[in-house]
Amino acid sequence: MPETKILIIGGGSSGLSMAGALKHYGLSATILDKDVQTGDVWRERYNRLHLHTIKALSHSAYKKLDSHLPRYVSKDEFADYLTDYARELDIDIRYNCTVTRISKDDSGYLVKTQNGDTWHAEHCIIATGVNREPYLPDWAGIETYQGKLTHAIHHKTGADYTGKRVLVVGIGNTGAEICADCVEQGASYVANSVRSFPMIIKRDPLGIPVHVWGVALFPFPLKFKDWLVNFIAKFELGDLSPYGIHTPEWSVFKDKRIPMIDVGYIKQLKAGNISVKPDIQHFTTTGVQFIDGTNEDFDAVIAGTGYRTGLEKILDIPDVIDDEGNVIAENGENAPHTGLWFVGLLSSPAGVLMAARIQSRNIAKQIASEYGVLE
Repeated sequence: MPETKILIIGGGSSGLSMAGALKHYGLSATILDKDVQTGDVWRERYNRLHLHTIKALSHSAYKKLDSHLPRYVSKDEFADYLTDYARELDIDIRYNCTVTRISKDDSGYLVKTQNGDTWHAEHCIIATGVNREPYLPDWAGIETYQGKLTHAIHHKTGADYTGKRVLVVGIGNTGAEICADCVEQGASYVANSVRSFPMIIKRDPLGIPVHVWGVALFPFPLKFKDWLVNFIAKFELGDLSPYGIHTPEWSVFKDKRIPMIDVGYIKQLKAGNISVKPDIQHFTTTGVQFIDGTNEDFDAVIAGTGYRTGLEKILDIPDVIDDEGNVIAENGENAPHTGLWFVGLLSSPAGVLMAARIQSRNIAKQIASEYGVLE
């Protein structure tokens, strides 16, 4: 049985930040990573993707992104940064190592992997991310559809849909950007099926990055923050109801949800290049029927329907996640099990990357204190 004092599950940005924060105190951890190399989870995303958070606040613990990079770093640039981060810190990463079960015994945590190993650790840090498993709704009639149905995780470029009729399901950040991507790359028709309407705001409202707004507004009263976000959004975007976009059904700060950050969607919507549709009732052989009873044919349907953590499938420890795999305990301070920690599994107006950096530094300090190695 392989043993280590500190085991990190997940080698993405959160897991690496956690390992880097521990290195700051002279502590080494082993990362179990399902990918074949560092940064793959970013390299494999769609070509148009850039961070929606600014470079200055999106780095991992104790190593900033290079100054020559643009304000909004591309997916490949960020993947290269993570690769350099892991190499420079000489982090112990075990690749192609998918975790199948995490449990607890009297002396720590038992972590089983797909290759048959069972690791034992005093501290188990779960950094598998909120986007671990793509979620595809069980739509009626889906088996009869003869067009191309894919989840957004497999989308690479809108050029794959040039000249085609495309339905994108969902208006989160991914779904909205894929809509714009397909329009820009020459799709003959792009529709966007929306079940619930999000808060929509420009990436740089009033010329200031939305990421900076999110951080700067932290100290202010909750109602004021959400009022200001709504005011700025309406001021800059105007009334979107003529284009089929209704009033947001939730608030950014009150509901702790990430807004849809516009990077081209609204421009194409107002130009008449994106048609907003209601939720799907069921699939047909050639397209879908929407809940308003209308039918349309589509060559392809791209499901921007989100992700799940998948933790309910591997985590055999009570009182830390709900039935859908969402973390109940925000971090080790609140977890009912000593030595069990979570990093990068919460949405935040400050952005997941910044939140994970702050979490990782806090957790590392607590672990370092336990081992008596604080500076």
